[in-house]
Amino acid sequence: MNKSRDIWLIIIVGFLHFNLYAQSPTQNNSLQETFSKADIFLADVEEEQRIEAHQNLAQLIDNLESMRKKENDDDAFLRKIFLKTNRKNLRRYSLYSDFSETLLNGNYGCLSGTILYSLLLSHFGFDFTAMELSDHVYLLVEKDNSKFIFESTLGSRGFIANKKEIEKALNGYSDRLVVNQSMTAVASLKSREQTSFINNRIGLKELAGLQYYNKAFESFKNSELIIALEYTEEAHDLYPSVRIKQLMQLIVNQILYSEGLTQEVKQDALNNYISHVRGNKISQTK
Repeated sequence: MNKSRDIWLIIIVGFLHFNLYAQSPTQNNSLQETFSKADIFLADVEEEQRIEAHQNLAQLIDNLESMRKKENDDDAFLRKIFLKTNRKNLRRYSLYSDFSETLLNGNYGCLSGTILYSLLLSHFGFDFTAMELSDHVYLLVEKDNSKFIFESTLGSRGFIANKKEIEKALNGYSDRLVVNQSMTAVASLKSREQTSFINNRIGLKELAGLQYYNKAFESFKNSELIIALEYTEEAHDLYPSVRIKQLMQLIVNQILYSEGLTQEVKQDALNNYISHVRGNKISQTK
């Protein structure tokens, strides 16, 4: 009798063991899919930093998954995603911080904060749209008949769920567009070039392009022209927007007229740009 009981125990334990290992790949695949999406924003960091960034992202997701088990209400959980991430990971505002800095040391800008929220929302299966303005980006989350705004630069006030507050925020973004439109109109008179304001609905790939755009712009400000050109080419591959094309052309012209670069360096940069132009069918320098 005891022998028969022991055999059944072995069978049951073996079945449970099999089931435990049958479930874990699904959980791992979900996290691995999120890592794969995150890697587009970590493409130019060292492997050691990428691993650390993955670990920090996994820890945040693990904490949120524990919350999710106790919270069935989607609206309430969206608020928890925002506030938990804001408190734990968005520590110090820094305009041009990229996604790796946000995960590694808590520095964030509106773009890197928005990227982190985008990955978390994607991981937990929420539909969202990143809204790109001329000088800002935020998230619009739509669920059933409800809307939510994730505004990464407003601290705990950045989760907006009240209908009147959402309407007020959206009107504020519209007013911002009007101001930017008038500013670009003045700029176009000075430069004699057509410039337009920006209000685009974009996704993760375009956000990655904007991260490279920010890197390019910062390098350009620091007179690192060759590096800036490389970043704009990476940006354009991901997101061939008007502003990225214009920055690329501006940088090439600055390289060609730079007194601090050799003719060989200028020619190499021009050849790379022309190759990129032909490959992507964009207009050449003026």
